[in-house]
Amino acid sequence: MQGYWIELFKPRAQADIKGFLPENVEFVENPAAEKLQELLALARGGKARVMLECPVEYPGLEFGDEIYADSFKARSVVADEWFGLPVCRILTQHNFVLREVKTPVKAHLVAARVAGYRDACFGLDDAQKLPLLFEAPDCGNILISVTPLASFIQSRFAPACDWKTVIGKLLAFLSGSEASVPVDYTLSVRPAYQAEECLPDDVEKRAFKRNAEWFYREMIYNHHGNMGVFEGFTSVIDVTGRQWVMPALRGDCLGECAAVGALDYIINGERAGREMAEGLVKTMLDTPKVRDCCTASQTFGSLFFDDSNRSVYGDDNSRAALGAILSEDLLDNPKHAKKLLQLGYSLLRTTGPNGLRTPSLIQPEHFQNNKTWKYYRENNYEKCHPHYQAWHWALNCQLYKLTGDHDFLESAIAAMSEANKVFPDFYWQNGATGDWCRILLPYAMLVEVDDTPEHREWLEKVADFFVDKLNEYGTVAEVMGKRELGHYPSPTCNADHGKGECALVQFNGDPACDLLYSVNYALMGLHEAYMAIGKASYKAAADRMAEFFCRIQALSQEQRYLDGAWLRGFDYNLWEFFGSAADSGWGPWCVETGWTNSWIASALALRQLNRPLLSEKASELYKELAPEVKAMMFTPLMPSTTSRGTHTIINTAFTGGFAEG
Repeated sequence: MQGYWIELFKPRAQADIKGFLPENVEFVENPAAEKLQELLALARGGKARVMLECPVEYPGLEFGDEIYADSFKARSVVADEWFGLPVCRILTQHNFVLREVKTPVKAHLVAARVAGYRDACFGLDDAQKLPLLFEAPDCGNILISVTPLASFIQSRFAPACDWKTVIGKLLAFLSGSEASVPVDYTLSVRPAYQAEECLPDDVEKRAFKRNAEWFYREMIYNHHGNMGVFEGFTSVIDVTGRQWVMPALRGDCLGECAAVGALDYIINGERAGREMAEGLVKTMLDTPKVRDCCTASQTFGSLFFDDSNRSVYGDDNSRAALGAILSEDLLDNPKHAKKLLQLGYSLLRTTGPNGLRTPSLIQPEHFQNNKTWKYYRENNYEKCHPHYQAWHWALNCQLYKLTGDHDFLESAIAAMSEANKVFPDFYWQNGATGDWCRILLPYAMLVEVDDTPEHREWLEKVADFFVDKLNEYGTVAEVMGKRELGHYPSPTCNADHGKGECALVQFNGDPACDLLYSVNYALMGLHEAYMAIGKASYKAAADRMAEFFCRIQALSQEQRYLDGAWLRGFDYNLWEFFGSAADSGWGPWCVETGWTNSWIASALALRQLNRPLLSEKASELYKELAPEVKAMMFTPLMPSTTSRGTHTIINTAFTGGFAEG
């Protein structure tokens, strides 16, 4: 039996199928009309089998418009048992295009909006679905696909094991074989090492350096004399396997990523690292791009979410400040100490007596009806939500270490006391694992700055709980907590898929770890816990996690812009970048410079230096500056609303609301 895989369009992607064709199967690209009819006639006469990819017309079929599957959040789904895969198995094609088929057909694959991790857990009956791959209405020897399948490697279809089965079955059909044709290939974006592969002795040093080089090569830029860092890459993957850059200039990313450059300068003498660290901190604190520079503002000194979103998130600000403080400690140049104190006191004065800060403050919404920062200082926010709060507790410990101001320490202790009462059942954001990962650092830092038996007990309680959850691969599975405490749980029906942010798993037990919201923070926390009390089990756990991160660092010659980075989702059973794609903006293939890459790389580097994240080198300067900054920041003034620039701010009795620094 002769077979023909016919591609009826000129794609941007390469036809990977060419490398796997049996001897009696031929790939035919965009044949002339006469040739096409000749091949179809052979199939109809029983002398050939044909795979017809992306026809615009076919006898007996009514086609409609081309549709991008992402327009209705669709994924490829196995519709019957033809492939030997479970019915309702999800086959990720990313942002694929298809042509609507209006004629009823019996489909082997459909495009459907379904919820699920690897399988459509709520079935297909109520899902919006369109045929993708089906038997021609006039001939069983002809298969028709209304979406490109031949570029399955370059287009990064996932997971690879299922696509190998699909492609092998299609080739077996074309060749007339009963047995599936073997299809094996190397992923174009893959983990640097396999799960059982022996690692070089200096693997952590190599992984850190590869990530630093990725920053210099792909993420750092200079615009009109101001250095910036891209946020990263979206999870959307096009037909050529390319992901789209996220150009937003974010306040948190600036400070977090600065630490990577400073560490590379200290460890490897890399001048570009020093320039990166100094340049990013300068943009963060010396320009109004992301900093509230108006002394009359109720959020003066804080960082906005990015250069267009004026929200002030406490945890984002704290991570940026921790990165900047570490950078200036390493470079022995604390020239931004005053502005970092302004940031710290800005957060402190908008935090209630229980130490739990409201997730974000937006102007003017949160400062209406005569509310000033003093309102938030005097009233408690009741939800213990470490996703938004935990690293603010850590920053308070850091600033107490530098200034000796007990207000920072008391706020941190109050918050961690509240957290201790409800642990481990916090309000959670994208998964409970994220909150467990984030609390490791503040509890460790608390012991470093105020070592009491009670604080050690708190640290060991949260750290031992986390270490017990480490699996054989050296990571922790993403799990959801009590649903009533969750902000972004997994979808509860097919229609909810892709509607907003959500967990990386559909059900607890799905074998994914989250490097955006969870385990990316855990290595730094475990390292700090070991630095704080020297417990061998914490060092061993950190060693295992560090090895895991080194193994799953992205390696790619084909998509060079990802080489050396860490992506969000990783399935440790598949050993592949993968996860539930239900999150509308932050799917498993996204790349975040700040939250993900900066803290993994920085933790690997601090392990090389055998030093904690906690800094104390410039404490004399911070102690000298703190009283003046605190007095200025804590002077209560009456609010009045005025307009300044492109957004509304809250002015105080200061005349005109001038810009500081």
